[in-house]
Amino acid sequence: MSEPRKISTFATLSGRSFSVPVNYLTVKRVRELCGVNVLDILGPGEQLAGFLSDDVKLLEVLCAVVRPQLHELDMSDDEFFADINGETLRAATNALIDEVADFFPEPRKGLVKKVIAKVRSAAAEMERRQTAAAEEAISKADFGSALPMPGNSGSTSPASSALTRGRTRSANSRGWRGDGSTKTGCTRAS
Repeated sequence: MSEPRKISTFATLSGRSFSVPVNYLTVKRVRELCGVNVLDILGPGEQLAGFLSDDVKLLEVLCAVVRPQLHELDMSDDEFFADINGETLRAATNALIDEVADFFPEPRKGLVKKVIAKVRSAAAEMERRQTAAAEEAISKADFGSALPMPGNSGSTSPASSALTRGRTRSANSRGWRGDGSTKTGCTRAS
């Protein structure tokens, strides 16, 4: 008899480790609590992209997947959500995707894993390109011109100049005048 397969896990910010079992009970629980068929996350590309682009929905699904473990820890959904950030969400998502792929029998499992590998490769390339573009934009940006010069307490930005052009402040423009009229010339009720 073969050894049982090890279930994927992820750790939260506080270091709590959660396993991500995907079986028919998990599928049923996620469907009842979230209205999502967790097996469909590996459907067509646009479906996967839609699922992965909504972090809150993804966290709700993950929360439903690990619900029995949350009960054992006496941990609320809000506490679980507060214990997750972008990095931990990425790890949890990868664990969930791997477990969904392993749920299927061969040959479908092998095909799904090939698709996942291609999607991950494409995502890594997209992230690399976005990072390179952001780094290039940062290196070309002239942040020094936006800083005020010594002795210049006002802003020199065109927007700031346009806002104050043609206006001067008077001592009375800051509030109510003593004669009962407002700065707009209207008389206030006594």
